[in-house]
Amino acid sequence: MEIILIPQFNGTASAEDIIKTAQVAARVCYSESDIEGLFEEPYKEGLVKGRLLKGGHHSPFEHKHLTFYMRDIPKILAMVLNNERQCDVSEKSARYTKMKLGGEQQALYDKWLVRFEEIISHEYPEKDFPRMYITGSDKKTPLTKLAQENARYMTSVFTPTKMVHTVNARQINFLMQTFEEYIFKRGKIGNDFEKKLASAMDEFVQQTQTFKIENLENQTDRHLSMFRETPVEEHFSEVYATNYLLSFAGLAQAHRHRTIQYSMQTPGLTAIRGFFVPEIVNGTLMHNEWLADLKKVAEVDYPHAQLVAVSEIGTLRDFRSKCLLRLDSHPQYEIMKNTLATAEKYGKSKPEVLDWIKPKCKQGRKCAEPCIIGPNRALERIV
Repeated sequence: MEIILIPQFNGTASAEDIIKTAQVAARVCYSESDIEGLFEEPYKEGLVKGRLLKGGHHSPFEHKHLTFYMRDIPKILAMVLNNERQCDVSEKSARYTKMKLGGEQQALYDKWLVRFEEIISHEYPEKDFPRMYITGSDKKTPLTKLAQENARYMTSVFTPTKMVHTVNARQINFLMQTFEEYIFKRGKIGNDFEKKLASAMDEFVQQTQTFKIENLENQTDRHLSMFRETPVEEHFSEVYATNYLLSFAGLAQAHRHRTIQYSMQTPGLTAIRGFFVPEIVNGTLMHNEWLADLKKVAEVDYPHAQLVAVSEIGTLRDFRSKCLLRLDSHPQYEIMKNTLATAEKYGKSKPEVLDWIKPKCKQGRKCAEPCIIGPNRALERIV
């Protein structure tokens, strides 16, 4: 066996390179020539424009991948991109990095960052949870990371972030097309959320035009997977569908599990469905202050804590994988509790699911990182 890396034909990512790669991939299917000979063939316009593009044979265009570094992309647009499962993503973490925002949201973030450091250290003192205070390679303790993760709920889902995003050439054309449709339908007559998102999509489209291939258009009734108008019909069997409320931050964490489909109903201002309240704050003297601060943000923006109506669709085996990854002491608290609630509902129809409601170390599997709180309290933790 010999494995050959196909090069970029003109030394850089471009529409020309996309087309040439697609031509070679298509020719492999029926040509007697080996790959070296196909590299040397001239451009075959009849094949590319006729049989592939106009004929709807678009899969050869998936062989070319494009990697983008996106600076100052609104978090919600990053979520829209990440929810399309044909991608690879490395994104700035709100757990491992401190948010830099400016204005009132910066003040709220800084205020709650200090609060969470205090209340987490009180609930999980160093004498009982020494790993909570060990400095990692990034010079932060788990306590600091958890405080940052929770303070982030005060910030807008339109907060700029940064990420590396890799998609194939067919997918980038799908994104441009569906973004243009969203801009046309929602950019002028949509609500405030839709107008702001449409504006960000327009910037995306303008900066990716170089890779637009004529006639490389969506051949199906596929749309952006992030949005749906109504809840799904709930059921739990070999496949399942369920609905629940989850914060923007929770959804951003959930849909990184890409074998499962997630979608949400478009939200509006004032957060009519309420806000996520961290359990470590819930019922304390800070509870009302938490809600009051979020309401101030929600009057003019969309805080990460805002609850949105989410639908989830998957298979039993995919949910098994989700339980192993989310029912532990490491994942974001909100997504752990959300997965636990879904597992308990699922277990009423599929009793085997109830056996999955425990950390992976109690199922004979090893965690890659040391346990901060301990397996016995992994599902009982409040942060």
